[in-house]
Amino acid sequence: MYVKKLLRRCVTCLRVTGKPYRLPDPPPLPKSRIEDPTPFSVCGVDFTGAMYIREGERERKMYVCLFTCATTRAVHLEVVLDLTVDSFMLAFRKFVSRRSLPRTMMSDNASTYLAAADELEQLLNSTSLKQALEGHSVTWKFIPKRAPWFGGFWEQLIGLTKQALKKTLGRSFVTLPVLETIVVEVEATLNNRPLTYVSSDVNDVGPLTPAHLLYGRQMTSLPHSHNEDPEDPEYVISDTQMRKCLTNHARLQQHFQTRWKKEYLTSLREFHKASGTNVQNVKVGDVVLIHDDGPRLRWRLGVIEGLIEGNDGLVRAVNIRNNNRVTSRPISRLYPLEVSLPPDDRAELNDVTETTTSSMEGDVRD
Repeated sequence: MYVKKLLRRCVTCLRVTGKPYRLPDPPPLPKSRIEDPTPFSVCGVDFTGAMYIREGERERKMYVCLFTCATTRAVHLEVVLDLTVDSFMLAFRKFVSRRSLPRTMMSDNASTYLAAADELEQLLNSTSLKQALEGHSVTWKFIPKRAPWFGGFWEQLIGLTKQALKKTLGRSFVTLPVLETIVVEVEATLNNRPLTYVSSDVNDVGPLTPAHLLYGRQMTSLPHSHNEDPEDPEYVISDTQMRKCLTNHARLQQHFQTRWKKEYLTSLREFHKASGTNVQNVKVGDVVLIHDDGPRLRWRLGVIEGLIEGNDGLVRAVNIRNNNRVTSRPISRLYPLEVSLPPDDRAELNDVTETTTSSMEGDVRD
């Protein structure tokens, strides 16, 4: 017992075999995920890996930028030439023009997004744009570094997008127009994916999809209209029929939003499982080993300078100082080198140490 407690206080042993901080239980869903499904008011953004297209006799890298809505789970895909700020800002402008100006953007800490956030802030703070977008602003939030699970709601869709593109393209080299067409088709397929339970009974209501929340119908179905034939040369829509169509459309949208609350949000509880510990010992000033890709003995040291608490008051990420700069990391990627024992264990360890010291002194006198 004494040897185990002594090893727990050995910095060299902790640096080689120590374990990281344990994460607490998963937090409740943030407010931005369970509010009324206003499409693309809160968005996550990410890039796929490089894809190659044929440009004359040469190959060229291309990327796909994904924007996804946090509530409706709809996606918007844009093909970009590279990972520069200019290319991303062009994709962002096309996204805003087709969807809407988001209230909040969320992403990881890639250098492209950091630069784009600065440029976007300067753009939104310009006098000319303030006059056009008076009362509107975009807040850009970044998840902790090296913690992709903090952005799970867009990472999952990036994986689905990659799978669809790989299965469609394979190893073939297509031209840019063909790639753009395929990307739009993949976007429509992802927006038609079911969000709720798919019943095997043909008489049951069909599953809810992101397209229902965006357009009131699936992308592959015709719009809802009245029974008259629009190809009839004498076909004329009266004011009463127009009001009826608008009323039906509003009723459908309300129906889909109600299903989103009752079916989709309640189904998310199945994935919320208590898997951690809420007893935390993370403190400001702790010296930690920062997880990296290289060998463990080459991992850098850092000092915790601030705790990042969630809405439930539990710490899942911290700000650490390393090489005179402050960055963020999840606590599951930090290995403490200073272990503070409970008072009872500390008193017992001191008693054992004193007893061992006394016996050693007695052996020396004998």
